[in-house]
Amino acid sequence: MQTRLKKTTLAILPLTGLLWTAPFVFAHDDSFLRGDEHQAMHNELNAEHQAGHEALNAEHQAEHQNLEAAHQQAHEYPMTRRQHRRLHRQLRKAHRAEHRGLEAEHQSQHEELNAEHQNFHDFDR
Repeated sequence: MQTRLKKTTLAILPLTGLLWTAPFVFAHDDSFLRGDEHQAMHNELNAEHQAGHEALNAEHQAEHQNLEAAHQQAHEYPMTRRQHRRLHRQLRKAHRAEHRGLEAEHQSQHEELNAEHQNFHDFDR
């Protein structure tokens, strides 16, 4: 689990860096907007970005709690070794599926924010 979390984090860091540095890299022509309006737009995008991460982290934590509760509940009943292994395989499969879903949702949020950011600068030209 720790390895997957590390891999996910390492895969996400470049995208996060892009969103944090993009405002400075793409801010090339502010002739149509005053600097404070431009900065306000970037602040808004950064706030949306942060809120998206917080929501995904909360969803991730809730899913871990749900899986742990299911795990504990299943252990309240007697089971054979085979049934026990099967239970853990099913829980691992559900865990991986949830991570894939969260990763896809995270990627989608980054793409939407990047598109909104690019549209802002395209309109600004």
